Amino acid sequence: MKNTCLFNYRKNKQSFLFLNIPHSGRDYLNLFKNSTCLSMNELRKSEDAYIDLLLDYNFLKYNSLTANFPRIFVDLNRSPLELDVSMWKGKFNKTFFNRTLKVESGIGVIPKVCFSGKNIYKDLFFFKEARKRLLNYYFPYHKKIKTIIQEIKVLHNKVLVLDCHSMSSEIVDANIDIVLSNNLGKSADFIIIDKLKSFFHSYGYKVKINIPFIGGFITQHYGKPINNIHAIQIEINKKVYLSEKSFTVKNRNFNKLKNCFSDIINYINLNTKEF
Repeated sequence: MKNTCLFNYRKNKQSFLFLNIPHSGRDYLNLFKNSTCLSMNELRKSEDAYIDLLLDYNFLKYNSLTANFPRIFVDLNRSPLELDVSMWKGKFNKTFFNRTLKVESGIGVIPKVCFSGKNIYKDLFFFKEARKRLLNYYFPYHKKIKTIIQEIKVLHNKVLVLDCHSMSSEIVDANIDIVLSNNLGKSADFIIIDKLKSFFHSYGYKVKINIPFIGGFITQHYGKPINNIHAIQIEINKKVYLSEKSFTVKNRNFNKLKNCFSDIINYINLNTKEF
């Protein structure tokens, strides 16, 4: 395992599987200082809690990249142009950035609001703060994603990216445990989606395909089936493995889910021709 203060990187030349974990970072120390009135629990509601631990296997072959900084500080699953210009003061080119629905909702690449919709920051920042976060956090992580994909492609002529997340039970129907997304077929073949779905079903999980999420920036940007690079977004309902109010892991459920992913990783590595 290779480490930096920004991310953890695991390399395995024997596998074409790449687990990307961009939203489980919980290194909040000094990032917010006195700039927010929100409690730690309010900040952490945006976090994909413990997905990095769920997908940590010393004995399995796979590549992985995990952000250590929190999503609410910089959201890696957004375009760098999805920046809310209302958050900044000083001189900068406001026309350069895109006002998407995410930005309008306050959840652009640098979020303006927390999960509950409260403003994160007490005051406006000078634009140099946005530039610093993009240059020091966002772009290094995405540069590493590109490098990993390129290295795997050279070795195996194909790449399977599983972009792994969790979702609050408050935003999805009660009968959804797992959402698998491939941007309606644009980022990965449905054959792979169906294989994953069958594994989750075998463990008793209720699975939806591209509902209510079709996939975010990472799967859209990196998934290129025509080049044998398949990217699938996996969203796990937090209630499956977590007591959401206390951020406490449900050990038995957590281990069951961990075993499910272990079986998936093993199957992918043993049946490379199917992927």
